[in-house]
Amino acid sequence: MDYESFEKAENKVLLLYFIKFINIPVSNMQLTRIMLENRFMNYFLLQQGLHELISDKLVNSETRDNIDYYTITQQGEKMLEMFEGILPAGIKARIREIVEIIRPAVRYEASVIAEYTLENENEYEVKCKIIENFKPLIDIRLSVGSREDARHICKNWKEQAKEIYPQVIGVLLGKGKE
Repeated sequence: MDYESFEKAENKVLLLYFIKFINIPVSNMQLTRIMLENRFMNYFLLQQGLHELISDKLVNSETRDNIDYYTITQQGEKMLEMFEGILPAGIKARIREIVEIIRPAVRYEASVIAEYTLENENEYEVKCKIIENFKPLIDIRLSVGSREDARHICKNWKEQAKEIYPQVIGVLLGKGKE
């Protein structure tokens, strides 16, 4: 096996190992950021490997709210068992260490969503959501008059959604007014 083929195979095994070990659906953006920040592989090798893993049905891609989430398939787990040995022990240990640190943040990022879109010249639509097990706990849409307001709302939602949600539910249930 030439070096290029070996590197390609190793990258695929690394992706399978990471996706299996994190054990929660991970988005393309999250996977890309983690792989690049830790210098496991470059962007193009990552996307090529991911595409091939999906085509070979070793990784499942599920789209929710226009975001692709990846999980390992049973066939992918079997393939990983056969080829896990080509990954150096140091890389596997580093992946396990990184996953333990980032798993809560990955779970949080996937569950708290805030984005805005330009509706017309003087109006932005802001979408704020909390998702749990791919089901919305809350989904709020707001119209605001400036991009600055839209950004500010998105930033605050991402930072404070877990505090805002119970307050909204309390107000809607009429609690605290008795």
